[in-house]
Amino acid sequence: MARRKLIPDVPWPRATLFIVTLETVVALVLESLVLREHVVRPEPKRETGVLDTALSTPQTIYPIVYLFAIVSLFTLCIDAMYHRNQIQVVAFTFFNILCCTYGVIQTLADWNGATAQLNAFNLAISVTMGVSSIFLIFCAFKLSRVFGWEMFRFLGADLKMRKMHKAYEILITLLKFDVFFFVGFAIQMFTLVGTADHTYIGTIGGRQVYRQHLLVGLSIPASVILLALAFFGVMKEKKIVSIFVIFCLAAAEPYFIYQLVYLHLPQNGDKFLASRRYLTFFISVTLVLVLITLFFMTYCYRNYGKGLLISEKSRIITPKKPFEIDEDPIESEPSIPMEYNNGDDGATQNLMAYPALKKIQETYHIKPSSGHSSTTSQPPRKAGSPRNERSYDDKMEIE
Repeated sequence: MARRKLIPDVPWPRATLFIVTLETVVALVLESLVLREHVVRPEPKRETGVLDTALSTPQTIYPIVYLFAIVSLFTLCIDAMYHRNQIQVVAFTFFNILCCTYGVIQTLADWNGATAQLNAFNLAISVTMGVSSIFLIFCAFKLSRVFGWEMFRFLGADLKMRKMHKAYEILITLLKFDVFFFVGFAIQMFTLVGTADHTYIGTIGGRQVYRQHLLVGLSIPASVILLALAFFGVMKEKKIVSIFVIFCLAAAEPYFIYQLVYLHLPQNGDKFLASRRYLTFFISVTLVLVLITLFFMTYCYRNYGKGLLISEKSRIITPKKPFEIDEDPIESEPSIPMEYNNGDDGATQNLMAYPALKKIQETYHIKPSSGHSSTTSQPPRKAGSPRNERSYDDKMEIE
């Protein structure tokens, strides 16, 4: 059996992928032009102590984060189509609406004092994301029915298995969103936050890098590795790996709470370089995501070894059509002719013996009875014999 196709052979998944691909290409081009405008015409930065130690400005970093969000949206769509994940279809549709909302906020933030060209780019992004969101809402409704029927084909009416699979889909979707918010938060902390720790490490792009920058920067690959382990643990049902991930997620909750409190301390007002609102949003969303991920990770851990892994592996294989069986093309061709004189007129009826039937005879030791011969014709019927009485024995005997 072959592996299933990336995109199902039905209209709505193909239409969804087309819309998201077109939206991604247009949005990436427009947001790159926005980033170029901010780099070519940077806004003057206030020089207030620890602000001088920040590696970049919000006008540069947030378009980069937005580009990362657009790419994440596209990968979520591709993955949802391949795994037929109903939850992820709803999730990337909602994420698309959030990206549209951010496009509107970016347009309003840049409107005053910006060039007409920059305003045009921002407005075009907002319109593109808004129109795509309208189409994706309709597509998500259709896809939920298409993928829901496919899930029923694999899982059947077993409510317990369907409940376990739903929790699995939610967890996988949460982990993918965790990747975006973990990395997005770490990028902001690494580039936008000034530091009073002047332990010099090196330079990046003409900016001095200090020890605190290095520690925050290491959290980016650490977050990606942790979430990769989470994916591996839940997809392969590795208990030790999953326990390690659960422990790390539980330890991350106090860390994000500390960062949220530290962010709003009065003495740290100038340290966060006009990025307090965005960091508050990212930290708050990450807090909630980690808490929900921790719950579903624990729930799925309790379901290990109950058949869900086997079910998920079977979904990677292309299912056969109803009543379709494995048929050897060689064995399906008749090869051995047999002749029987059947009927009053003595006409000869040609039958064909199949190799597949011969294999069954050999397996179950089936042989013709003594009155049957497969190589000789039926002898003529005697006069006066009943019409419905056969003059030969065509029964089979099983040893």
